[in-house]
Amino acid sequence: MQACIGLLDADQAYFVTFVRDDHDLVICRFMLACDARWCRRYLAAGCQNHDPWLVYATHHSEPTAASALDVVATEHRQVVALIHEGGFVSTLLVPAHSGLSQARTSLLCLGSETVDHFERRDSAGHRILARALAAELHEWWSARIRRELVEAAQLTPTELSLVRHQCAGHSSKRIASELHVSPASIDSRFQRLHAKLGVLNRRQAARLLVDCGLILPSFNSRRALGPMQIEPINTGVSTGSSSGASRAPPPVER
Repeated sequence: MQACIGLLDADQAYFVTFVRDDHDLVICRFMLACDARWCRRYLAAGCQNHDPWLVYATHHSEPTAASALDVVATEHRQVVALIHEGGFVSTLLVPAHSGLSQARTSLLCLGSETVDHFERRDSAGHRILARALAAELHEWWSARIRRELVEAAQLTPTELSLVRHQCAGHSSKRIASELHVSPASIDSRFQRLHAKLGVLNRRQAARLLVDCGLILPSFNSRRALGPMQIEPINTGVSTGSSSGASRAPPPVER
């Protein structure tokens, strides 16, 4: 990312990718090509709960200057002010979304210390390049998270089958009937799976595996996975609920 931001006429940048459940983030990670001090303050203050740029990225795919957003709430203004202090005086927001599900959202933020820099730098060619970088980073993170998940969880074919049933909207009783076991056994298997994945329920497990590409969504997946909603983000950076800026091998991150 560091090698690309100069081509996009930016002084610095950061990229954040997250998977949202109905009420929580299952995964949230930052990649920084900027001074990390503002990000630490951002996380320590819980700014991810009130970040209007993340809200924009959740619902939109069009790149836009951050100044074009109508930021009204006091807590939202405070978040933007903190990011500005980090050198993002003028910022281009470039969302990226997963093709397999609506759960994962990513946001590339290109920053300049010059007032109105990206407001004046509004060209189709520039936006195309920015979108291409955001999409590449989004796919890179998705592949990395998928590898980590497979290595850490060591999921069995039976466990993947359970999640496929969940995506199809099947109840414990129906799954038990097809597998010739008791519903209580199915519930127990799901509980063990949740512990492996670090999630709270079947819906979170299904969202995570669909997003990582380990499960293909079925016709009934939208109903089984539930609607997407804007809710406060209640985790820090990195996998699960842990905090700290994620670091990838250079030169991707700094």
